[in-house]
Amino acid sequence: MIEVRNLTVKYDGHVALENLTFSLEHPSFLVILGPNGAGKTTLLKTFLGLIPYEGEIRIFGKEPREVRNLLGYMPQRDRINRSVPLRVKDVVMMPLLVTIGLKKEVVKRAREALRGVGMEKYWNADFRSLSGGQQQRVFLARTLARNPKAILLDEPFSATDVATKMAVIKILHRLKRERTIILVTHDVNPLVECTDKVLLLNRKMIGFGRLIDVITEENMERLYGTRVPIIRRENVCYTVGGDIHVRP
Repeated sequence: MIEVRNLTVKYDGHVALENLTFSLEHPSFLVILGPNGAGKTTLLKTFLGLIPYEGEIRIFGKEPREVRNLLGYMPQRDRINRSVPLRVKDVVMMPLLVTIGLKKEVVKRAREALRGVGMEKYWNADFRSLSGGQQQRVFLARTLARNPKAILLDEPFSATDVATKMAVIKILHRLKRERTIILVTHDVNPLVECTDKVLLLNRKMIGFGRLIDVITEENMERLYGTRVPIIRRENVCYTVGGDIHVRP
């Protein structure tokens, strides 16, 4: 699904990503892990064709700008004006009305997407009245309503409580059977049961592969510049401390 070769991204005299090479099959679940300023969001935006790059990227055999309509993107902070009285259905349908236009089809897709994240009963609710976790689920529904082949999620759990986080993970676990999911996070522990590959990123690629092979104390120290204890249990491993924001 994704072929990355010698990828380098530079802007304002700064090297954001340096010489990345890896490939990801479809469908699969990739977790991108790294400290603040590691280039995680930059990598997602490069996949979306929003940032110039050196090297080669092929997504479904094409360059990023040619497949943007096949990708769904959920940013870490969505730019919705909270002073505007939008209903939940408006938040989900707005981008669809631009790309599809047919109101009946838009409503159908929006309802299905909200049902998929357990938010259909809030169809007519004021978006501003929802909790942070509920709003994140609405944003996820908006992303899914476009029916993308691949979903790019940037820190989707940053404003969620534990119950919402686990509900979203359950949804993603179901979706990975037919779609590729690329998720940026600081904490891989809640995702150990569903991730297929992990990319350890700090401008350069520290490691890429199966979680059990990549999450090692040596790699985590290279990634964060500090020792991170690892607990291994059968074919699963966990990092002690979980959410790590240290920047080397």
